[in-house]
Amino acid sequence: MENKAEWSKSREEIWEEVFKPLMKQEKDKQGNRKWGYAAILPVLIFLTVHFYTVTEEAARGEHAEVRLPDRSTVTLNAESRLSYRPLEWFFSRRGTLEGEACFEVKPGSRFTVRSGRRRVTVPGTAFNVYARPGKYCVTCLSGQVEACAGGEAIALAAGMQATWCGGEPEVNREAVPAQATGWMQGKFGFTETPLSEVVAEIERQYNIRVLPGSGSRDYLYTGNFSKTERPEDVLEIIGKPFGITFNIAGR
Repeated sequence: MENKAEWSKSREEIWEEVFKPLMKQEKDKQGNRKWGYAAILPVLIFLTVHFYTVTEEAARGEHAEVRLPDRSTVTLNAESRLSYRPLEWFFSRRGTLEGEACFEVKPGSRFTVRSGRRRVTVPGTAFNVYARPGKYCVTCLSGQVEACAGGEAIALAAGMQATWCGGEPEVNREAVPAQATGWMQGKFGFTETPLSEVVAEIERQYNIRVLPGSGSRDYLYTGNFSKTERPEDVLEIIGKPFGITFNIAGR
């Protein structure tokens, strides 16, 4: 038996009533997807610009020079790290420092360096920042800087230094900039510095681990050393006035 379908409407009428609306719905969906993509794109660009971060690092026993997008330069001391966002640099010159670094900042908009809850702000000048556990120290080498730690801001002119060691800041108005930046030439000077801090610096500069040895480290040290000397000789010079013998792990 052969069945034949009978249509009460023409092909054109069926197209208009059934298939054309379906095609329109699909087209609308594609259009909505395009609008959705267009709306998402600016958000993706913003997130990329805002969160893209570059981190430069100097390992133990090394120094590193960093050139920022505005041609400002940063010299990192051993075991130090600097992070910044290059894509938003010309809108906001900000960086985060862990360790120690010397900054040569090109004049321009406000330049801010953060270390935890502490910060240094300048329009353009040279300064050294020491930001290690238990101590935060800012030395102004030229121009002016504003150092802030614990909510207290201190204005420093060239040759001034502010140091925080957990309590009230100590301001030195006659600091010697060459002593603060001597590490860049491999020279290290200390004035009434806890001996443990001096030993920690030696460990960073020579990439070694110093064993306790004999005697107490509860002393204040005043003196200097040069990295051109062997670490064994440096430790002997530092320990001798206190009757302390230091040993280097693995040697």
